[in-house]
Amino acid sequence: MTKTMYEKWMEDRILKETGQKELSSEVLKLYQLNEIRKTINTAKKSKFYGEVLKSIKSEDIKDFEDFKRIPFTDSEDLSNNPKNFLCAALDQISRIVTINTSGTTGISKRIFFTENDLKATIEFFRYGMQNLVNVGQSILILMPGSSPSSIGLLLKKGLYEAGCEGIIYGPVFDIWDALETLKLKKIDCIVGLPTQVFYLAKFKNIDSRYQYLKLKGILLSADYVPRAICNDVSKAFNCPVFTHYGMTEMGYGGGVECSALNGYHMRDVDLYIEIIDPLTDKNVSEGNYGEVVFTTFRREGMPLIRYRTGDIARFLPKSCSCSDVFRRLDYVRGRLHENLSFKDGSFISIGMLDEIMFQIDNVLDYRAVIKEGEKIILCLSVKPVNKEIPVKFIDIANLIKKDKYLSSLIENNNIFLEFTGIIDDVEISNGMKKRKLVLMTHERT
Repeated sequence: MTKTMYEKWMEDRILKETGQKELSSEVLKLYQLNEIRKTINTAKKSKFYGEVLKSIKSEDIKDFEDFKRIPFTDSEDLSNNPKNFLCAALDQISRIVTINTSGTTGISKRIFFTENDLKATIEFFRYGMQNLVNVGQSILILMPGSSPSSIGLLLKKGLYEAGCEGIIYGPVFDIWDALETLKLKKIDCIVGLPTQVFYLAKFKNIDSRYQYLKLKGILLSADYVPRAICNDVSKAFNCPVFTHYGMTEMGYGGGVECSALNGYHMRDVDLYIEIIDPLTDKNVSEGNYGEVVFTTFRREGMPLIRYRTGDIARFLPKSCSCSDVFRRLDYVRGRLHENLSFKDGSFISIGMLDEIMFQIDNVLDYRAVIKEGEKIILCLSVKPVNKEIPVKFIDIANLIKKDKYLSSLIENNNIFLEFTGIIDDVEISNGMKKRKLVLMTHERT
């Protein structure tokens, strides 16, 4: 079993904190329970958790069953009054991130970080990135980096500590300029949003100036990552494609893949992850899908306890070749509140459609709208890479038929497919905005 630098970093921290000589699942649990108690004590300084945890003493948390007695925190709690979660004075806060929600109220979440919170993120980037980069390499960062302590700057600092050069390019708004930058600066690796890097891959293949451009590694982050996109990007740049799972509330970093490319090795030294049944709120057994819930460790500005992410995933039942202690999170299947659910418990998500649509060579992007009324209609329109080459609806329909889950879902719920043609108004770059499935209600006839 070969340990990665990322695994070694977490192991060293756990052994130092626990005083143990060898890492095991029991030692990891001992470490995480102790960190949970510390988090409870810190969180009680805030107005929100001071009230929620007033009857709970940290020393009463003897095991994870005791911990499950603590209520969940959700996005609405955070949106209602973010300052109620503050555990540090405002003059100790180094960065405030505002996240616009998709709800009808328009209320935004605000996440607060102290300098030490940001340093913890940099440390995660330093070791997590060593799963795909080597000392001396140059990495093009296709993430925002113009403001102080932005994700791009934090990643650049982490890469510097790993002995690499991080070059902040920012979100891609000009495909050809980004490709030219890759070529001229002799970039080894890139970090970017899945759809943006996918665009680079597609246009690279149709221009002779960039056809032979190769990279040594790619990390896709900040959104759901379809396997179909990973496969296309990997072929286009002739390199392995890694994915990262995380969110601002986690402190940006959540988990990253190792060279096995089979699930996320979570940041277990800074997070405790649970998977719950969103209907019963009970923890699911390992290997079953549910909602991802996390608790932060060592966060000074805004610790979060049992925070519901709305993401659907599961723990993989088997250990990885690089560790038999740290559990892996499977790829996220979508978000609870952005799916269309049916009476039998089945659902359809943008992620499922991504896996179909991005298999078609000439599809650069697409729009999916579900109309509900007398009948359910799934409307699909596409943006082709090359307008001269037609995208055939029959090809899309055949791929859906071959997918066992989607084909049965469509048949059982009487969903009609409708191809609404070619679109030109899908932006080449969508910044940090996440892809979504559009739901519409139409008049009954």
